[in-house]
Amino acid sequence: MKKIFTLIAVAAMALSANAQKYYFQEGDVASAGSLDGKTFADFITLVDTDGKMAIDANNAYFGDANTQTKFSYRLKSGGKSSSKNQIHLAIAEAGTLKVYVRTGSNGATDRNLIITQNETELYNKVVQEGDAVLVKGLDETDPEKETKVYPAVTVEVAAGEVVLTYPTGSMNFYGFEAGNGATAIQTVKAAQANDGAVFNLAGQKVGNDFKGIVIKNGVKMLQK
Repeated sequence: MKKIFTLIAVAAMALSANAQKYYFQEGDVASAGSLDGKTFADFITLVDTDGKMAIDANNAYFGDANTQTKFSYRLKSGGKSSSKNQIHLAIAEAGTLKVYVRTGSNGATDRNLIITQNETELYNKVVQEGDAVLVKGLDETDPEKETKVYPAVTVEVAAGEVVLTYPTGSMNFYGFEAGNGATAIQTVKAAQANDGAVFNLAGQKVGNDFKGIVIKNGVKMLQK
């Protein structure tokens, strides 16, 4: 067991190194105006030939009723997109992409986000403010106040370029995360568990002649 946990820890460290994450922040505000060609964290590139994009301070929570992340800045798309106004993401490896996005308008019920990769549509759904859940305790000045928490758009992507467009109206983007989740951990664990080795409950490797409770191929059993 001890050996298995060690391998899982190594895999988790590797995942952290490969994860891509960026939340818009205070220093980005200086770039407001024409953001065409602006890059963030070496994997986000803005196409803003119309000069409509801007970055400003705006608080919002994303997550669910149990776990929330507070964002303090956003990228405003500034209107409808066209083939010339997009967000490009350079995904390092296959996995899950999270897009922290909302419309900022309670009355907007038709603004859809489209995510494509290699000309294949991966996501095309309306983003609505009404999808938020209300959570108490997020406002330090009023613990009983209910605060809106918005869900992230989540989609599976391959390594390579991903393009985001918003054809029916403006969107507010707070950040992006890309990574392969727990897939690599599961793979390492399975490889270790199926190598036929036998371990005692202390995590020490023992032979087939060992008598007592052992762990073999990830299963606890009594070896006689």
